[in-house]
Parts: sequence; structure tokens; C-alpha cells
Amino acid sequence: MQEGIVTVTEAPLVEKDQVISLAKVAEQRVEAIKKIITAALKVTNEQDWVNLGGKPYLMCSGAEKIARLFGISWTDVKITKEEAEDAKGKWYMYICSAKFRMGQSEIEVIGTCSSRARFFSIAHGKEKPIEEIDEPSIRKAALTNCIVNGVSRLIGLRNLSWDMIKQAGIDVRKILLIQYKKKEEEKETKESPKQGQLNVKS
Repeated sequence: MQEGIVTVTEAPLVEKDQVISLAKVAEQRVEAIKKIITAALKVTNEQDWVNLGGKPYLMCSGAEKIARLFGISWTDVKITKEEAEDAKGKWYMYICSAKFRMGQSEIEVIGTCSSRARFFSIAHGKEKPIEEIDEPSIRKAALTNCIVNGVSRLIGLRNLSWDMIKQAGIDVRKILLIQYKKKEEEKETKESPKQGQLNVKS
């Protein structure tokens, strides 16, 4: 080979065939995933979702329906509590971990909820004293968040759009809206349900 000249050797035909085969398999997998997500969404209804600040969020009731449909199970459930204190005062967090299995796939997932979660710590626009916060509900929320996370990750229900929810036959206007509002500004979601709205001020 002469200096300064680069020669390109064409890939063997066998390698080209492998690339084509891999591309076909990838396309088939993409279509399969789309069908799985569609089936998962169709087994839910409006009560299994909330509009959280403009984004669809799957509730535990919906996650459990999807789990039954696809034979998803979870084991080794562990719930721990961590306590801390800072300039704002004392607070705590519940952490739930579990192993989720679907077929041969298994993942370990956590779900958390703290005493500073707005849904539990705010009432009438003011923060509740820590002793008035419903601690059992926070512990339960950590568990339900873990279940939702595990099922969503196994099925691929992440970063869903409202269009995908609509295509599954769900009326998004009937989905409960949870909208956190600050005193200095009122934030409107792009698509607010006509009924069932819940506004939480902070």
C-alpha cells in the first residue's frame, strides 16, 4: 500500500446478512413493545390515572391490573424509615424496595415517600406540623410507588404522552387533576379535565 492512501475493504457478505437480520429483529421487537404498551393501557380506565401537573401518572390500581395481565409478580418487599433534620426542622422518608419479575426478566426497584410530600404535608396552603402528618399513609405511598415503578419499568410505561392515553380509549377529561400552585403564580396545565380537579397550594 502506498503511503497516504487508505483502502477500504468491503465487509464480507456474511456480516451484511447478519446486520440485515439484526435490523429485522429490532423492527419486530419495536412492534412487539408497541403492542405490549397498548394492551397495558387498554386494561386501565380513567380512575387508574391522575393528571399530575400536566403529565399522566399511573396509579397503583392500574399497575395491579397490568401486573395481572402480564403475570408480573414482586417479592422480597422491604420497607425502611430514615429520619433527618435540617434548617426547616425534622422530617422522615419511607423507602420500599422489591424484586419484580416478568417471565425471565427480573429487576429490583425502590419507591419512596417523605413527610414533606406536598400531598400529605400541605393543608389550606400551609405546612402541617410533622406530628399532624398521616405517617401510615406515607408508608403506604412508598409501597404503592414501588409497585408502580416496578410494573412501569418492566412494561416500558415511562414518559407516556396524553395521545397514547387517548388512543387506548381513555377519556382524559375524566382523569383527576392534581395541580400544585404557588402563591405568587397560578400554573395552568395545557389540558385540564373538566371535572374532578384537585388543587393543592404551597
